[in-house]
Amino acid sequence: MIVPWVLSLAPALWSASPSTTCAHGPPYPKCTVQPPHQGDFTVSVVERNPIPSGAALISHANKTSTFNFAFATAWFPPPKGPDGTAPVAEDGLIVRVVECNDNHHVCTNMTHPEWTNAGALTVVKANLGGLQGTPTITQPSVGDSDVFWAGVDAPPRATTARWGAADPRIAYRALTSTYYLAWDNCTRNCFPTRTTLLSTTKDPFDKKSWIMHGALIPGEYTAGAALLFPGDAPPASDAAATASSGAAPAPAPARALAFVGNSNTAAAIWLAEANDDAALTWSIVNKTWMVGRPGCWDECGVAPGGQVEQLSSGDYLLIYNIDTGYPYVPNPLGRCAIGWAILDRKDPKTIIARAELPLITATQPWETCNATGKGYACQEPHVTFTTGMKPLGGDEFLILYGAADTDVGATRIKVDVSRRRSNTLFIS
Repeated sequence: MIVPWVLSLAPALWSASPSTTCAHGPPYPKCTVQPPHQGDFTVSVVERNPIPSGAALISHANKTSTFNFAFATAWFPPPKGPDGTAPVAEDGLIVRVVECNDNHHVCTNMTHPEWTNAGALTVVKANLGGLQGTPTITQPSVGDSDVFWAGVDAPPRATTARWGAADPRIAYRALTSTYYLAWDNCTRNCFPTRTTLLSTTKDPFDKKSWIMHGALIPGEYTAGAALLFPGDAPPASDAAATASSGAAPAPAPARALAFVGNSNTAAAIWLAEANDDAALTWSIVNKTWMVGRPGCWDECGVAPGGQVEQLSSGDYLLIYNIDTGYPYVPNPLGRCAIGWAILDRKDPKTIIARAELPLITATQPWETCNATGKGYACQEPHVTFTTGMKPLGGDEFLILYGAADTDVGATRIKVDVSRRRSNTLFIS
């Protein structure tokens, strides 16, 4: 049977959308809220699509998925092998898959009607490469045998929707060799119930090893969480600059942090803090930590991306999304687009720089779906929405995103921290 609380989580309905229109475009002259180190960072796209022939990384169209829709994707480093050193695979992915969405078209002959609308999670082996190389999955395709339920029983076989799993985000905690998976319980397209759950494992590829710990934020309607464990080691710093200045590195925060989506409207990203070192229970400390900026590209709401990663300057990179699709708010950028924020190395609760323009928007045919609209070839037109990324070294990252809620795309980006390093405030 399904764990009873999975189906009984029914928090309050979502909050109102932050705006009734997003009908503005570049150069966003009203994007005036500038964090203190806005000029110290530049984030740019190095390679918009590293997949040959402009294809998606995973899609039903190119036969790398047996599901009609494979989209929200999280990356994790592989666990070590039996000898304790060699990894068992190049990379691991957690991918949300959906057989059919009857909000868009007629669904017939579905294999799993009990979760076919909301979806399920799959674990996939991949080789995403480094600073060069072609990202690829290292198995024939994503299929039914890859589905797992992160420590709870699958919904019982039925002819109607029961519940499903959505939008995974995973963070690896090296201090304890533990993987933390934040994923959402959904029923009927995540309405009226959506709750971010927390599961852990020592080996994501072992489907029976997952342990469910319950709701990340009990009693709240939440939509995803990006995790950060900054207290496991002192923040990175420029050793030469620190030595010349005589300044000691600042102490690391004691608790893990979670950047939590508050609802389907993406009205805000909440800040949560772990209640203890195990980081299995959490409390919200700020419900307006990040909100859309009036007159800016992200005016109509924000949602967390994948895990937060540290930069060579010691600061942290948070990738985030806009999502104007529930209820839909017209936006020249499309329903979803991707941006970035930099969190302070001494206090990751503080945003010190933030995107003045979107980093990734829907431009490729399988992202915009201009020709096909809503149908089997496309679930949600004009969507790029990220829940994962892989660090490539040298402050470069591979962003993994759901394209049109249908395929998995990839984009390489680079963060320039040279001005941050030369800024005297960095070593003071």
